[in-house]
Amino acid sequence: MDMNSVLHTLASNSPLLPSPTATKIALYGAWAMVLGCGTLLLAKRLPRTYQLGLAWGVMAWTIVPGVTSPAYWLGLAFQTPSLTTIGVCMACLYAALQPSQRTSKPIFWHQKKLLTILMTVGAALGWVLLLDTLAWLPVSIYAWGFSSAALGCVTVLAVLLWVIFAGASEDLGAKWFGPALMVFALTLFVLTRLPTGNVWDAVLDPWLWAALQVVLLKSLFRRETSDPLHQPLTPE
Repeated sequence: MDMNSVLHTLASNSPLLPSPTATKIALYGAWAMVLGCGTLLLAKRLPRTYQLGLAWGVMAWTIVPGVTSPAYWLGLAFQTPSLTTIGVCMACLYAALQPSQRTSKPIFWHQKKLLTILMTVGAALGWVLLLDTLAWLPVSIYAWGFSSAALGCVTVLAVLLWVIFAGASEDLGAKWFGPALMVFALTLFVLTRLPTGNVWDAVLDPWLWAALQVVLLKSLFRRETSDPLHQPLTPE
C-alpha cells in the first residue's frame, strides 16, 4: 500500500486555519513574550527591579503595531513561535513576577530522566520535520499535521506523558509541568488553530528545536564529565 495515499486519506478533510486577525494578534503577543523572556535571561545579573523594567519595556515595544516593532521583522523571518514556546515563556514570566525565594529542594534523577525523554522526543520530531522539508522522506509528515488524525496522535502522546509524569514524583512542579505544557499547547491550538493550522507548528518551532538540542548536549556533556568512571581515584 502506498503510504502517500494513506496519509492523503487521513488528511483529506479540509484544514482549519486561524483567522487573519488572530494571526496578527498572536504574532505580536508571542514575540513580546519571547523577547521579554530573552531580556530577563540576558539581564539576570542585574537587580530584579531592572530586570523586570527592561523586560516590560521590550514587551511594550514589541506589541506596538507596524514596522517599528521587532515582531514585524521577526515574523517575516521566522513567522510565529510555537504554542509550546509561548507556554514556556509564560511560565518564565510568571516565575519572574513571584517574590524571590531560595529553595534547596533537589531535582531527583527520575524527574530529570522524564524531562530528558520529553526533550528528546521534541528534538527527534524536529529532525523528522527537517528531513521532510528537504524532501528526504517518502511521505510528507508536515502536510499530515493539518489533519485531525495528527492532532489525535499528539493528544494521545500528551495523555501518556500525563500518566507517566503523574506517578513519577511527589514534587508538584516536576509532576505536572511537562504534561500541562502540552495540554496547554493542544487546547489553545484546538480553540484558535494558531499559529498556522498545523499541529507540528503548534508544538515545535525552529528556535525551540535548537534550544532543546543545546540543553540535551549540555546535559550529556555534564553526565560524561561527572561519570565516576572517568574521574581519577582519590585516596580515602
